[in-house]
Amino acid sequence: MREEHTLAGWEQRDTEEELIATQTPTEERCDEPRHVDIVVAGVGGGGTNAVNRMIDMNVRGVRFIAMNTDAQVLELSQAPLRISLGYHYTKGLGAGGNAAVGMRAATESAAEIRAALKDADLVFIAAGLGGGTGTGAAPVVASIARKLGALTIGIVTLPFSFEGARRRRVAQEGLAELSKEVDALITVPNDRLLMSSTRDRSLAEAFKVADDVLRQGVQGIAEVINVPGLVNVDFADVRNVLRGAGSALMSIGEGKGRNRAQQAAQEAIAGGFLNVTIKGAHRVLFNISGGEDLTLFEVNEVAECIRSVVDEAADITFGAVIDPTLQDTLRVTLIAAGMEEPLRAQTPALISGVPHPAQLQAPAQASQAANGAGTPEPVRAAHQMVPMPPLTPRPSLSQGAPAAPAAPPSSLRPPALPRPQRSLEDLRGLRSLARRYQERLEQEKEISAPPFLRRR
Repeated sequence: MREEHTLAGWEQRDTEEELIATQTPTEERCDEPRHVDIVVAGVGGGGTNAVNRMIDMNVRGVRFIAMNTDAQVLELSQAPLRISLGYHYTKGLGAGGNAAVGMRAATESAAEIRAALKDADLVFIAAGLGGGTGTGAAPVVASIARKLGALTIGIVTLPFSFEGARRRRVAQEGLAELSKEVDALITVPNDRLLMSSTRDRSLAEAFKVADDVLRQGVQGIAEVINVPGLVNVDFADVRNVLRGAGSALMSIGEGKGRNRAQQAAQEAIAGGFLNVTIKGAHRVLFNISGGEDLTLFEVNEVAECIRSVVDEAADITFGAVIDPTLQDTLRVTLIAAGMEEPLRAQTPALISGVPHPAQLQAPAQASQAANGAGTPEPVRAAHQMVPMPPLTPRPSLSQGAPAAPAAPPSSLRPPALPRPQRSLEDLRGLRSLARRYQERLEQEKEISAPPFLRRR
């Protein structure tokens, strides 16, 4: 009886297991590893151009989407999925530089955007701020992606200074709106492109430098997530660093030769043309990729370079990947968040040759810091006085030049001598006042000096 009961029990259990297996096939699929869905959405003209360049560079492991209000520009996109924003509202003619039109167009196409991003785990939003579509539509796209649960990262460019105050103001307003809707924001001021540009560099090549920031961020994260490593870093690690990060840095550095570890680390830390620095970062993730000759000493060297510039209490996660294709090359992928205040974009004086005002103030500030704030200069004795050389070199008499140069303008005259070398009358201007207001020098002592010259 016990054996029959046991056999019947096993038969019933087998039948139940077969029934469960046939009724719930989706549970088996849940046990399979799921690929992380990474989406790059180019919004506006600048964003779609950046997507095209990434496709040309054969960046893999991501999905590309182009979104624009200009149907003619959208037709030139190489993205597999193209969304015409607000076609019934704009008629495919663009936003005309009006951010409000771009925002309304994206809101009209919200359902189509939501359908394109519903399965995304990580969404990069690329846009150029200052115009209509990129400035107005990018915050709407970011809001939809974030509400769908995707980790949302914005990578945007800011206008050149020569584009005018209005365009820069619109860009700053759009940047403020976008920062509210994304987890992490990376900005590339176009003014910084001048730092790497020469007179013979074409405009297209200069913009490729800005697009390379997007490529490094996307390619770096895609490799970190999709390529299993000896010390593995997964999407959860990336999400912990970038979730609610605000300003962020993502860069790639490479090095070759004997000092390749230090070269790669320093290049990644530099961050290219971003307006943030890794200094003081509180959350850091870096991944090291190298060939079979990658050593533990090199891993430690990279870690020490990064640890020396981040916050002492920073949460640091690292990974290591052995890639046989990297012969004599070491690559460092760096992701950081929680940094200090972003650096202000500075316009270099490489084109006009005119020094930046900050460059003119630096020597004076350095001199003041050396002597101490508010500290008067030391008094020299009469025999120690060194006359200030003339601003214009004095020509030689032997060469037939005139004896003395023309007097410089008053704005370029040397400053007055220190107070101890001037008489009290010269210092207070009493003698000049006497010559101006009195006819006889004997009455000089009777002159009543103006209030601003009286001794207090």
